[in-house]
Amino acid sequence: MNKNQINKKEMYDAVSSYLDSKSAIWASIPKVGEFKNEFSAVLAQIDAVQYEQQQAQVFLGKTKKQIKSVVAEKADILNDSLEAFALVTGNEKLRVRMDATYSDLYKLRNADFSPVVKAIIEAAEANFEVLSTEYGVTSEQVEGLKTDLDEFLAINGEPRAYRVASIEATKSLEMLFDEANEILDNKLDKVMSLFKRRDPAFYNGYLAARVIVDS
Repeated sequence: MNKNQINKKEMYDAVSSYLDSKSAIWASIPKVGEFKNEFSAVLAQIDAVQYEQQQAQVFLGKTKKQIKSVVAEKADILNDSLEAFALVTGNEKLRVRMDATYSDLYKLRNADFSPVVKAIIEAAEANFEVLSTEYGVTSEQVEGLKTDLDEFLAINGEPRAYRVASIEATKSLEMLFDEANEILDNKLDKVMSLFKRRDPAFYNGYLAARVIVDS
């Protein structure tokens, strides 16, 4: 992101947070909720693209061995949670599949490494509800491993397995910022005018959140 985009994103986040904190005021007006949901979806896409950029910068210049080490470390942490889950539930088949250590993973041939890591990701996704509530696994943890494995696959000359095409190829940051501006200027700003007299304090708070601060 450039400086202008960073400043705009901070404003977007301020607007989103303000509306979230005051949802009781606007919840009875479906149109506000509709536009807020559209806006939140675009912000999520901006965050995803920004994360992709950051990951690319992190991996820039790293060797295949360095990237493999990162993937093996994250996969080991995740399969430790899966192994514990398997032990508690008596799932011996899953326990055996998830008992590899960092060293075991890293020593695998590259051709075998990717399928093993994919199996860990798939097992985590299949059992994510219980892993997230009882074993401390987060969606960021799983998605981070996916992104890192994709970087390994790319540098190993293999097709990426998990990168979402709509984020990778179809929408640039510029397009997403244009979309966010469109929602604010032509949708949220207009519907929020309902509160100009109905709830001036809420309306003025919204206007304050809409101000772009040049940091």
